[in-house]
Amino acid sequence: MERVTFTNARGESLVFGTSKPFYMQRIKGTGGVPGDLLSTQSPYQDGSSFVEMRLADRPIVIEGGIIANNRQQMYQYRRDFMRILNPKLGLGKLVYTNSARSYAIQAVVENTPEFDDRIVNNQPFTINFICPDPYFTDEAQISKGLRFESGGLTFPLRLPTQFAYSAYRGLFQNDGDVETPVEIHYKGPALNPVVINETTGEFIQVNYDLGEDDVLVINTAFGQKRVEVVNIDGSRTNVFHWIDLGSTFFQLQPGRNMLRYDSDREGDRSVATVTVYWYNRYGGG
Repeated sequence: MERVTFTNARGESLVFGTSKPFYMQRIKGTGGVPGDLLSTQSPYQDGSSFVEMRLADRPIVIEGGIIANNRQQMYQYRRDFMRILNPKLGLGKLVYTNSARSYAIQAVVENTPEFDDRIVNNQPFTINFICPDPYFTDEAQISKGLRFESGGLTFPLRLPTQFAYSAYRGLFQNDGDVETPVEIHYKGPALNPVVINETTGEFIQVNYDLGEDDVLVINTAFGQKRVEVVNIDGSRTNVFHWIDLGSTFFQLQPGRNMLRYDSDREGDRSVATVTVYWYNRYGGG
């Protein structure tokens, strides 16, 4: 069973499936996408040296038909097509569902829908979507918090031994196929707040005195990078220029990532909370 739901920037949706009115006969483009091999070649070298593989935009093509009860209804559905799939609205959300699970991807109609010759009250169509980011993601965003914990451990021995512990780190699991950007919400207080990915050794530090009612928001996505403070009144302050020069807009690597937060004021750790948001990303569905 396969189904596609497309929702445009206005929140209007079309569902393509195995029943009317929008029957989906075939979908192409949910697997791999073309890539460009980047390599270098030295004089007299046989072959080349691999640098990286860059993936192209993902094309998704849906072929099917509008199944209507009468001619008037068919033309109304055609009108809905043209309105909802208007490429001038920009990127929308395409959700592809198969028998195992659902995947989401941002998509825009490359050209307006193509209508083939009408068959009585049925209208065949072809829709060509283009997805600038070729990776599918989870349909829902994942979030996990980093919180300070402290206490003691007492071993079941006849010894008056108790071990104190404190922790302000957490394990984050990226179940996708590739690294994925994160959005970090660091609620103060904190002096020069920093979030460290201990798995890669990268960190993001902002040289700023964060109040207890302030929230530092860091987005590491390509083309969407931002660092700002959300104040208690809802206003936002751009603090991008206060990033420590050694910082990296790190991403979660596939598998396990150990993250830790810290502050230059010792007492801030037990009060502050950090929440990390991300989507797992997949090479195909």
